Amino acid sequence: MQQTSALYRRIIADENHYFQTRIVVGESGNLITEGGERILFGGVSIIVARTGPESGFPENYIFSVKTSSNMLQDKLEIGKCISQEITVSMVNPSGDMPRMSAVVPYVRACTATEKSEWIQQGVFYIDTRTISDNDEDEKVLELHGYDAMLFANNPYSESNLDWPAKDTDVVAEIAGIMGIGVDQRTYDIMDSEHMISYPGSYTLIEMLSYIASMYFGSFVITETGELRLVSFLELPKETRYLIDEIGDVIVFGNDRILV
Repeated sequence: MQQTSALYRRIIADENHYFQTRIVVGESGNLITEGGERILFGGVSIIVARTGPESGFPENYIFSVKTSSNMLQDKLEIGKCISQEITVSMVNPSGDMPRMSAVVPYVRACTATEKSEWIQQGVFYIDTRTISDNDEDEKVLELHGYDAMLFANNPYSESNLDWPAKDTDVVAEIAGIMGIGVDQRTYDIMDSEHMISYPGSYTLIEMLSYIASMYFGSFVITETGELRLVSFLELPKETRYLIDEIGDVIVFGNDRILV
């Protein structure tokens, strides 16, 4: 999990705390129309950069943000690659948000007098966009997307490794093909140095699932968009939910986050 500050932990210990949300869409620059004109809200140009939450859409432009994951249902599952998805309902801007644009949600804890740092809650890629009218005749844009695990659904057709290869090297190469990094905690778990045979006709996701099963775990994409192996041997017996450093269940969009 991400590191949080003492301020964040103090705020969420307050029974009157609440959360604020921001959504960053796109890579960098201003949100523009197809004709290249900047899109304005209230005369303000909206910046869409993945440099941080301050460049994103504030809560008054967002109706709802929902994330979901199928990592755990009724029982523990080993050898899975878990793709998380997001649905965002927001004020419809005048321009188009291209398919596969990145969507990065952030939350921060607040009280009446204090606000914590922004906490990133994933990196997702738009696959569908729909526009509708709400009860107040406002144009509403709904975005749906998946995290980077989506990119693992491709053949493992090219490799620069000498086979058989160490499992850690295979995971690093797969992450590179997916265009993401590897969470360091993955290497902390993968200490057996299993030798993996040449993948042949397997996909990236099949190879990751095979490696995950060796460590009694599954692969996920972290809040910061990196590939991480989660071993069920390391999960606390008391809960199957993600918890923070003081033991509270982490909530995003009023939903507990299953691991």
